[in-house]
Amino acid sequence: MKNQAIRQILYIGLIGAFALGLWLYNNELYGDVFRFMLIPLGAMWLIQKRFIPLRALLVSCVIIFGIAFGLKLSFNYAAHTFMDSAWVMDFVEIARRPINGEFKGFPSGHTASAFIAAALAWRYLGVRWGVYLIILAGFVGYSRILNLWHTPLQVCAGAILGFFGTLLVLKAVNKYLDKHSKKGI
Repeated sequence: MKNQAIRQILYIGLIGAFALGLWLYNNELYGDVFRFMLIPLGAMWLIQKRFIPLRALLVSCVIIFGIAFGLKLSFNYAAHTFMDSAWVMDFVEIARRPINGEFKGFPSGHTASAFIAAALAWRYLGVRWGVYLIILAGFVGYSRILNLWHTPLQVCAGAILGFFGTLLVLKAVNKYLDKHSKKGI
């Protein structure tokens, strides 16, 4: 038990050193790299043959990314189709990217991805890892704001969708599986 705690502290330290070094080198690159936190998380669970968290990761990604990119496409479509309507343009303004004016910024996909990983870590690895990944994910969102790819509203929407959306998906999937496993499925 003591060795496992030491190993976890070592992993947290190594990941933290890498994150800090990458942030100091280029904070935009940090956001681009750490949005992929789901990949090592999934690979770890696959290697450990922990298929329940792996299933949760896959289902959460499909649903949350579907919602996020559905919103992005919807705002972009509305902006280009109804550009003559002032009230539609006022509404879709929340999706405008600060860097280039495109209407593909709501919600932040990078931030949603990082917060999906944080929610899964919270649920399957414990609060220590969950809080740690929330901090790392927060810096992903912050890097998107600093580099003018997103507004704070877009980043907050991505964080809420990623974290709380994943927790809701996990609850719904578990409830569905509990209900249907009793019937022999």
